[in-house]
Amino acid sequence: MTDIQPLLITLSTVCTVLMIGLGFLPYPSRESAIWASAFVAVMVATYFDTAAAALGGVWPRVIAESLNIAGLGLVWVGVRVRIGRRWVLLVPTIITAALLGAALLLSAGTPAQPFVVTVGLFLTALVAAAIAIELFAVRTAQRVVTVPLTVAASLISVFAVIWFVASVLQQGIVGVGRLVMAQQYAPTAAVVIMVTALVTLLLLVRNDTPATTSESATGFRAIALDRLARAERFDDAWWSVLDVRLDDPIALREASSALAYTRVLDRFASDVSAVFPAEADLHRVEPTRIIVLLPRHEAAVRPLLRALLERVATVSSDQSIDVRLSASIGWASVSLLGYDLDDLLAAASTAADEAQLSGGDRWERASIIL
Repeated sequence: MTDIQPLLITLSTVCTVLMIGLGFLPYPSRESAIWASAFVAVMVATYFDTAAAALGGVWPRVIAESLNIAGLGLVWVGVRVRIGRRWVLLVPTIITAALLGAALLLSAGTPAQPFVVTVGLFLTALVAAAIAIELFAVRTAQRVVTVPLTVAASLISVFAVIWFVASVLQQGIVGVGRLVMAQQYAPTAAVVIMVTALVTLLLLVRNDTPATTSESATGFRAIALDRLARAERFDDAWWSVLDVRLDDPIALREASSALAYTRVLDRFASDVSAVFPAEADLHRVEPTRIIVLLPRHEAAVRPLLRALLERVATVSSDQSIDVRLSASIGWASVSLLGYDLDDLLAAASTAADEAQLSGGDRWERASIIL
């Protein structure tokens, strides 16, 4: 096992540097920060593992095993953040890894050690299976992006389950002999997980939003043109284009960290999506600007605008920046400006500019075509 230690240290260090340098720093977000932390945990685990092999002692090995479990769990937590789960379970994951480490340390050299190792093996299988399952719910990337880590996590989970079941059936618990064998195969599993996780997570962090910007713009325009053409055919004038903008984005960016600012942008997009009905078409032109094509009577538009302004301005308990946010909205209605999409977009943009120049946290309605 000592022969593979230099390889593991080198590989874990390189993977960590790549994840931070190519993933988190250029594309800061909550999930990229969590995934970078996972690689850091695994990298530190290889250092303690090498120290345990060279110097002996129980506690370096225990710390290494705890960090490995924590790293695997953080990968799962990051995937849950990416797909928008309400409960990402970050704190419980860290606490579970710490408790497992404490149990391993206290049970070292006692009859309870095989039982604790069995629990750790079961947790490994459970987390690996959870990663594979959650990756199927990722809808913001092509399936080929998630395949490497999905396959690796599934295989690790299957082998861990087989090992666990065979051990229980033969000895009622993972015996010391099997524990030694498991430790011999652990480096191979670590290499597989690190490499596939690096490929999948970097592709998720780097390729999603930039790659889909032009495609989403083209798709939104095609849908909007079709809807307005059909509305004109049926003389349906109850359509509006809204230009929704987050106020003072530069000041917000300078007053916060990259991660906190990213969470503000995510919340802004979530607020807009939550207020408007399902039949509205949304296009995120920029991180701080969203265009909405809304099929509603004018009397029904105003309550939605007021609800959005109030929702954006509400300071939540988990808000990453301790300031009151606000938005400005430009409203261009078909009943006043006609069915031409470009005219509606230009008028809504001008109205949004006027709302921001007037201090923000308001909406302005366009009355002429510019």
